[in-house]
Amino acid sequence: MYEYQNPFRSIAAISALFLSFSLVASERDSLGWTETKDKWGQLIFCQRIYKLPEVKTRLYSFDHEQCDTASKLVSDVIAKYSDSEKEQMKIAAEKHAYKLSLNTSEPYHSVGACREYCGKLAEIKEQHDD
Repeated sequence: MYEYQNPFRSIAAISALFLSFSLVASERDSLGWTETKDKWGQLIFCQRIYKLPEVKTRLYSFDHEQCDTASKLVSDVIAKYSDSEKEQMKIAAEKHAYKLSLNTSEPYHSVGACREYCGKLAEIKEQHDD
């Protein structure tokens, strides 16, 4: 039996998560462990989405560049943690990314939100580097 899945439910859920930016240039060093883990998990989710065959055709070259820059921001933010804390956070971030994927019925519906999320993080990284 076919169960209808409203694609807008997952878009709204993912968009709400991505648009809840508490990470701004002046606050990046003041993020707590959980906030940092969640931001990292969202980034991992987007990076995984971008690698899917059905999504690759919907991407521009700047999409990957922005996510790479966003990864550098995450690296900067987690630099304050010990190696064991970083490892624990990485595991928790990957679990968060997995949970996001469970709430996404069609991965390509998240491309717009991921583009916006990675773009925002890349912008923060660039502003901080200036």
